[in-house]
Amino acid sequence: MLKYFLFLSIIPSFILALIVGEVVIPINDLIHPNGVYSIILYRIRLPTIVTAMLVGITLSISGAIMQQLLRNPIVDPYISGTASGGALGAIISYFLLNYFIMPFLQPLFAFVFSLLSTSLTIIIGKRGGVYGLVVGGVIVSYIFTSIYTILLTILEYKHPNIPPLLFWLLGEISIVGWDQVIPLILISAMLVILSLIYSKSIDLVAISDELSYAHGINPQRFRIFWLAFISFVVSYEISLVGVIGFVGILIPHLVRKVVGGNMRDLTVYSSVTGASLMLISNVISHGVFGTIIPVTPIIALMSSPVLVSLMVRINDGQRVES
Repeated sequence: MLKYFLFLSIIPSFILALIVGEVVIPINDLIHPNGVYSIILYRIRLPTIVTAMLVGITLSISGAIMQQLLRNPIVDPYISGTASGGALGAIISYFLLNYFIMPFLQPLFAFVFSLLSTSLTIIIGKRGGVYGLVVGGVIVSYIFTSIYTILLTILEYKHPNIPPLLFWLLGEISIVGWDQVIPLILISAMLVILSLIYSKSIDLVAISDELSYAHGINPQRFRIFWLAFISFVVSYEISLVGVIGFVGILIPHLVRKVVGGNMRDLTVYSSVTGASLMLISNVISHGVFGTIIPVTPIIALMSSPVLVSLMVRINDGQRVES
């Protein structure tokens, strides 16, 4: 029953996101949009909705893959430092590039720094078990966030049109037009397809390296490929919507509770549930308080009970082992 609820939750979330925003669109104008409502719907509301769904899909799948491959239930692109590295790379591109070529090279800068931050997290935390990666991710995130906060403070005086600090720290989904959404659609489709194709291989690596070798999979190369690809996906998202956290922890955990832990089911159900979560979060962000609220604090409030329960369970498991 809960499986169907997760799968069908996208329908009311999508309808609510169409109606509610900074401007509420009446249902009649939603069915037959005219004038201003037509512009809002097709040029702003729909691109924003599609972006929110794709961000939810990719962050959820990315979190599930990282948790499987690193055998750690509390890592995701936000915790691992991947997101903060991508934000730093995107901001550095403002320093080094002019505005004519920056839209083309900004995702590349974000990708390089996302990959760097993820690698640093793994190097710092690889010997510390579950907590080691988390601590490593927190350290790397603080370092990169501190650097880009300083850079932004300097840049804001010279270039006031650069997105403000809150955008980069906490995320905001406000898209006008479809130019930047189309590449995100292609990247998201690649992630979903590859996740489904390699779902059995991901499950094997999640069980043990020995089993992976027995089936002809080099687990280290496999992890490097996926961490690089996830860094690429997340870095492009960050250049569009800033840093959005906790989706990759909350959604895979909920889906595992309902449908189990194999990667194929995680991919399918995490995609739908992650898209629904981002739509609801964006409705709250844009349409509830009369002003735009960053997305990450909203999701953090939702995911904090899940994080607490995970930490308690890990602590209990470690006590039993000892």
